[in-house]
Amino acid sequence: MSRNQKIAVSEYFYSLQGEGKTMGIPAIFLRLTGCNLMCGGYGVEKDGKLRDGATWLCDTIKVWMKGTTYGFASLVELLNKDIDFIQRLQNGVHLVITGGEPLLQQERIVAFLEYIEQEHGCRPIIEIETNATIQPLDTLDVRVQYWNTSPKLSNSGMPKPERIVPDVLKWFAQNPNTMSKIVIAEESDYDELEQDFIAKGYIDPKQIVLMPSADSIEELLAKNQLVADLCIQHQLRMCTRMHVEIWNQLTGV
Repeated sequence: MSRNQKIAVSEYFYSLQGEGKTMGIPAIFLRLTGCNLMCGGYGVEKDGKLRDGATWLCDTIKVWMKGTTYGFASLVELLNKDIDFIQRLQNGVHLVITGGEPLLQQERIVAFLEYIEQEHGCRPIIEIETNATIQPLDTLDVRVQYWNTSPKLSNSGMPKPERIVPDVLKWFAQNPNTMSKIVIAEESDYDELEQDFIAKGYIDPKQIVLMPSADSIEELLAKNQLVADLCIQHQLRMCTRMHVEIWNQLTGV
């Protein structure tokens, strides 16, 4: 079996999309292993302590740092057994491919989507969640209905050259299927968004969705008002974090 007939998966589950443009839609989540960033600052994965100016922590680090590599047939068999994978996709349930950073495996993603179309006659509605630092292949873009990008601000604790890749951001800004989800922890985060992204043409304001930085329901409720006020002031869309509202800090839902 060739390398591109396998894919490394951290977890999968059937739930509702909890963020962004399609919030509330039934979706199967396929979380792939690995990421090229470490939101919270390099080293946070070892002790949970924020570094390098980070004000929030990636809430799935412990999940995407582990995983299993599956052959496509074995993976589909497992997904069918546990969550009626193909049947749900044929009924219009979205397939959300997330991470970590799923575009680290984008050639494998293309091969996997081709496999389920050829073997099961299924071409699902695809959402891909990405940090917008890796440009998608054309062969992947043609299969994706929603690009859910999440460009990182300095509040992620990541160095600017690693989290801001101008050519990639411009590619997404010109793609009509892009939504840019920006995590806001405090009011100054919007000023940074405007200066480093909007003013430079890296993000189209019409594609922006502001979302509170929160991994618990208490923190979410505390920051919702801040983000709502910013969206009203700057005429932007807001989304809360529905999965946090419902399941609090539980992952895999």
